[in-house]
Amino acid sequence: METLNLEILNPGPILADLKIKLRTLAESPHFYLRRLHANTSQGLIADTHINELGIRESSLPAVLHMIGIRSITLNAQQDLSPLHRLSEGIPSAGCEQDRRRYLTSDAVTHVLQSFLAHCCTIAFEDWAGLSGASELWSSLLRGVIRPVGKQGLEFIFYLGDPLSRRLFQVEEVLDIISEFAEHGQVTVALDEEEAIKLWMVLNGVHEYSSVTGQVFPDLKRKYVSIFRTILVDRLLVYSATQAMLFTRQAQVLLARKKMASSFEIAPEARESFIDGFCIGLVRQLDIVRCLALGLIVFGSRSETDEKQPGIFSYIGRWEEDLQQQEIMYLYQ
Repeated sequence: METLNLEILNPGPILADLKIKLRTLAESPHFYLRRLHANTSQGLIADTHINELGIRESSLPAVLHMIGIRSITLNAQQDLSPLHRLSEGIPSAGCEQDRRRYLTSDAVTHVLQSFLAHCCTIAFEDWAGLSGASELWSSLLRGVIRPVGKQGLEFIFYLGDPLSRRLFQVEEVLDIISEFAEHGQVTVALDEEEAIKLWMVLNGVHEYSSVTGQVFPDLKRKYVSIFRTILVDRLLVYSATQAMLFTRQAQVLLARKKMASSFEIAPEARESFIDGFCIGLVRQLDIVRCLALGLIVFGSRSETDEKQPGIFSYIGRWEEDLQQQEIMYLYQ
């Protein structure tokens, strides 16, 4: 990726194509485990069921959540009872080091090896918000994923706020994340404020400058600089109005449907996006449609009401937004 050329995509044809694909999806053999927040409108997942994208899903066992995983896609439905037994053994009191020692123990590692041998996507929690995340993820890579020897996995990472950690900690986790690429594709996702903060850390800039007021070409150069530095397959940077995807082959921008700010910062927002993105990956959609599907699932769950339920209604509202004069000119 030698140039700064950014392709601005027209969402219209992408949305029309996704509607066709989504209507013809057969039930998938894959099994999706995700964590839901207690305040989500869907409630907690109690039993296995078929979600809106034709994937069987259930709640994520606590032991996986404790090691910093937010969702996993498996090739087929698996027996979760060994994971639930591990969850029951997590120390409920005492120092944090005791809990971390348990999560990286041989007993946990052995069960995870046999379980993750069947996975195809792993999405992680915000690194900056999880104490000991670097140690836990390094242990997962070296003690579970490498011994299993599985290839072709999809890993999705969020860093969160890098300014809340020290420079050596940021550099350490970026090294760990890049090592996951030995076993598949690595995507790092950042909102635009997180991206600016990561750029500051990587370039030794100490005076914070908000995205507001910065011109787009300068922001784009910062994002390209990040991508070239962190050695991953994909960098996704999104704002309330657009999402930019950087790969070695291309740089693309996809205009988003505008959302209420309360939806953007909701606790379950990233989980909902990851659900659509990961399921797009296992459905073997191209990466742009995976990105669009993530935005669709996030938006449909955020805006759904009794009068306009579901992903197809949300796609329709997004298509209506594209007819606005201030948006149409972008694709002419």
